[in-house]
Amino acid sequence: MDGVAVQRDREAAAAGAAGRAERARPAERSTAMIVREDEDLAALRGVVRDYLDEGEVTAAPEGQPRWDPARWARACKELGLAGVAEPEELGGAGIGIAGLAIVLEEAGRVLSPLPILSSVVLAQGLLARAGDETTRVEMLPALLDGSQTATIALGAFRNDGTVSEDLEAVKNADGAWTITGHTSFVLDGATAGWVFVRSRTTDGTRLFVVDTDDPRLRRTVQDSVDLTRSFARLDFDGVTARPVGEPGIADTVLTDLRHLLTVAVACEQLGGAEETLRMAVDYVKVRVQFGREIGSFQAIKHRCSDLAIAVDDARSAVVHAVWALHEGPDQVAVAAPMAAVVCTRAFQDCARENIQLHGGIGFTWEHPAHLYFRRATSDAALFGDIRRHRENVLAAAGI
Repeated sequence: MDGVAVQRDREAAAAGAAGRAERARPAERSTAMIVREDEDLAALRGVVRDYLDEGEVTAAPEGQPRWDPARWARACKELGLAGVAEPEELGGAGIGIAGLAIVLEEAGRVLSPLPILSSVVLAQGLLARAGDETTRVEMLPALLDGSQTATIALGAFRNDGTVSEDLEAVKNADGAWTITGHTSFVLDGATAGWVFVRSRTTDGTRLFVVDTDDPRLRRTVQDSVDLTRSFARLDFDGVTARPVGEPGIADTVLTDLRHLLTVAVACEQLGGAEETLRMAVDYVKVRVQFGREIGSFQAIKHRCSDLAIAVDDARSAVVHAVWALHEGPDQVAVAAPMAAVVCTRAFQDCARENIQLHGGIGFTWEHPAHLYFRRATSDAALFGDIRRHRENVLAAAGI
């Protein structure tokens, strides 16, 4: 009996040591949370889904804002959507990239026009990477409570992954910076309060932020095939700008940010693909033709099965990419464009088949199917097409 007791004590001590070691490895716990959705993440998904379901998937009337600032402020204050991935010491929820991925997936499921991609992913992502803690601490509270939004001049991101330089910054005699030039297709550029840009200077390129209240900044809404996102052309005519971060970091920050953006869009695409598949399956279960539900026909079953496989592949690619974001640049350089390829194809296939399986009603303006198809088409070209993402995968893998 003494020997058994000793063995039990040893096992208990070993278990306690293992538990302390596990608690001392927050990175590993976060990785596990990414791969397997725990109770906290499941609860977050439920809350976000319930809130986003309050809005109807529609195209905004021509000339009207895509989203309601009051609704965004409510989402930030009551749900903390803007602070999901921010650390607790800065006023965020501290859930990390796994929580942000869920928010993006649910936003993509309903084609939410809220500025999650522009303000939360891009603007806050840049602040977290620029190494300018003064600017971050100053701007973050307004972004987290929804009283202010921001974006990045994504028109600067070419389809080949490089960054154009259509803006020029000049430092005046009094030490103030001004920017002149233009950039196009800035996501939520017509409504954002702050815009981050990369601009040429006499010493290379540098990151800046401008206040859109400056009268020397002209914003023009641009048409897009996607009726649920908003884009704008920005014309700068000596607009006052504030440097963000040190000189020489722009390329590194934007490369890292491009990986985050690619994964974020893949999360939204996954949500859109799952929703269009659900819409199609629900419809073929009740649509009767030749005295039978059309979903009972083998041809329809095979088409839906192929879509289900594509969605499963997309989810696996997203989980891997989100894990890679947590692990570091070497992993995400391959995983991000890989997820973009898989999720782009899945969303395009599901959105297209959803229209076809609905028949005539799927082609009407009143049905939301065309909005998903428009989003899938826009996303496929917005930040790099499939061919470019495939080339990025090969390059990162050294092939």
